[in-house]
Amino acid sequence: MQLQMLVAAAEGTSLQKAADRVNRTPQAVSMAIAKLEDELGVLLFDRTSRGGFRLTAEGDVFVDYARRSLLLLNEARAAVEQVGRAQRGRLRIGANQSIGEYLLPWLTHVFQDRNPGTRLKIVIGFSKSILSALRSGDVDLALVADKPRDKELAVQPLMTDRLIAILNPRHPLADQDSIQLSALGTESLVLLTEASELRGRVVDTFRRFGIQLNLHVETGTLDSIKRLVAQNMGIGIVPSLCVTREDARNLAVKTIREFPEDRHLWIVHPLLPSAPCQAFVALLKSELLP
Repeated sequence: MQLQMLVAAAEGTSLQKAADRVNRTPQAVSMAIAKLEDELGVLLFDRTSRGGFRLTAEGDVFVDYARRSLLLLNEARAAVEQVGRAQRGRLRIGANQSIGEYLLPWLTHVFQDRNPGTRLKIVIGFSKSILSALRSGDVDLALVADKPRDKELAVQPLMTDRLIAILNPRHPLADQDSIQLSALGTESLVLLTEASELRGRVVDTFRRFGIQLNLHVETGTLDSIKRLVAQNMGIGIVPSLCVTREDARNLAVKTIREFPEDRHLWIVHPLLPSAPCQAFVALLKSELLP
């Protein structure tokens, strides 16, 4: 308050106007300035001037620092309020299957520990449907494999993943270190449905190399692909994110030479995200980004 009174007096044309600006009496403003001068050991105003209070050289320097200090204080208050809003708010997260089922449980646990007052809602689906939900305002944040081009959305990289083959351990190809795409042309494949970005990537790659794709089973979830492959229903092509240590007992995991580690996953949110959204993005960056 002393600094506010000082700045008001420096910028005002009279002590009364300075007092009105900070909702104090002229006597209170005068006493606050006098106290500052006592603490600093210098005069901040030349009171002999006919035009009223005028800053001394020392006063001119100190007022400049006072303005910057008040701006910094306002920023600090805003930052504290933002943390409070994040801890008390609501956050709706939309994610594709690989992120939603295999990364979000851990990430949301960490987030909830830090922001216990925030209510969370998780929506898991294909990337296109999650981005549609973000555009319609049904989710606050999208974690997807499709990179949108919307100018009203902020997009930043989350991580990279790769597509791999999963096989029953008794399958003849399970003994190979890696699999060529040509070897999969004669195999029965288990893939996600057409609505999946992953399915489109697989189809495009087979077409680019001129290899026929033999779709044996299509299903809606990554977990069902793993279960079907474990039953020797075919070879699955899935993101490496979805294969856990527990799966190693039932599945053989092989890289596919034509699928390098270049499948990008993205963080997408409105240009003006909510405080809980900003807090979760900060968590993603601290935990996942290098």
